[in-house]
Amino acid sequence: MLNLMDQANIHYLPQKGWTKTEIAQFTGHHRDTITRVLNEPIDQQPAPRQRTSAIAVFAPQIASWLDQQWSVQRMLEDARQHPEHPYRGSPAAFYDYVRPLKQARKGHPGQVPMRFNGLAGELLQIDWGEVRRFPFTRADLVGQTRYFFAARLKYSRWMWVRFTTTMREETLLRCLIAVFVALNGVPWVVTTDNMKTVVIGRDHANQPIWLPAYAKCAAEFGFLPAACDPGAGNQKGSVENLVKFVKQNFLPGRSIRDDAHLAEEAARWLARVNGERESDATERTPDELVRDEQPRFGPLPAVAHDYGFFDTLKVSRESLVNLDTNRYSVPVALVGQLLTVRIHPTRVALYSGDTLVAAHPRQFGRHQRVVIPEHYEPVFACKPRARVMTYRDWLVQLSPQAADYVSQVCRARYAAMEYEMVTLYQLAQQAGVPTCLAAVELAAAAQTVGAEYVAAILAQPQALQRSVRSAEPFALPAPLALPQPAVSRELAEYEHYVANRALVTGGGA
Repeated sequence: MLNLMDQANIHYLPQKGWTKTEIAQFTGHHRDTITRVLNEPIDQQPAPRQRTSAIAVFAPQIASWLDQQWSVQRMLEDARQHPEHPYRGSPAAFYDYVRPLKQARKGHPGQVPMRFNGLAGELLQIDWGEVRRFPFTRADLVGQTRYFFAARLKYSRWMWVRFTTTMREETLLRCLIAVFVALNGVPWVVTTDNMKTVVIGRDHANQPIWLPAYAKCAAEFGFLPAACDPGAGNQKGSVENLVKFVKQNFLPGRSIRDDAHLAEEAARWLARVNGERESDATERTPDELVRDEQPRFGPLPAVAHDYGFFDTLKVSRESLVNLDTNRYSVPVALVGQLLTVRIHPTRVALYSGDTLVAAHPRQFGRHQRVVIPEHYEPVFACKPRARVMTYRDWLVQLSPQAADYVSQVCRARYAAMEYEMVTLYQLAQQAGVPTCLAAVELAAAAQTVGAEYVAAILAQPQALQRSVRSAEPFALPAPLALPQPAVSRELAEYEHYVANRALVTGGGA
């Protein structure tokens, strides 16, 4: 096939007096080829190949997908999985085919963007932003990612921003409730995009299916949840501009030490942009206009400051429920049942129907096991040893000092461990955990190991309080004031229930 340079030479050389034979020798082509090229117009285009495009067969489907606002990536995946004529071409060719079709649709009347103003008290828009390699100056934080929750009222342009380390469901709900608290009221509608912490999916009518915790929050705070249409992020409007505004206006030029410093700087920045800077759209400050909105908001629920967001959990065969890798006990009669859990900032409450069946301090570590021994009383009647070990685990979890003291008691009085653990547990229930812990610490400081010493200290509450306040040594009652003897018994005395005692005492092979 002739290239453009050869064609140009064939048409040019005859003007210099070259014969067809000389041109054929010079270009390396047959003389008949030279004749054919000279008889063709100079600007003749090559005949197009007569073949069907591998993408064109999807034209009707692509039109339908565009109507449904599918992404090109989703279209490509479906085209590749087509049962009759799967697409085998390159992604670039597919994108090049679809791009002008999408571009052409932007000129349709139905695609013209429309702006609107919200009513006072009506619409709060929320979204997430992300900042990778956040510009912290503290060495151990350099390179970490931070997210920020952004909220904006459509009517007043009042904005609220909080930086976080996660975008979990609870983080979003806590931030949203913090906005309501800052406003001292609840807007009528809260609009989001289709984030996974809010929307599970869409039903047959293309309506959002809300996560239960978010739907429960909406019902209890009295706002209407709304989500943008899939693929129509522009419906978020001003809040999406807020995300850009934070990145372009708040972050550049700032030196941030750590998260506490970040929160302080963000609060100062929000005070300025809400209270000092007039909005271009309204020519008034957001703080001025939000005062007009405030009477239109719904009332702020009393539970806002200690809201427990909703979840359902199944009780395991060990009578525990699992929440964020931590396990909490419930009465054994509930094994296998589904319970409602309310997850508060510092506590966890579990309900069977409307009945509170267990409440625990919330754990923020991982793989913690929190047990209330009374939940297992029916088991203890059949397994006395289980009572001892459960009481011991409970005592050990009270504090590091309690764990150390319990360890000393078990080493010194292993044979009497049942009595010691049951007594210590009962003392904690009778005196209260803080008072019992103070007594345990005083007993340990006096190097007295045993439940009777803790009981003796608890029997003198005034002396106990005086000793705790003044940090003076506690004086034990006379019968218990003698130094505790060193423990030097044989192992067999502790383990008198060991089956093969001869091996313990060395009397057998």
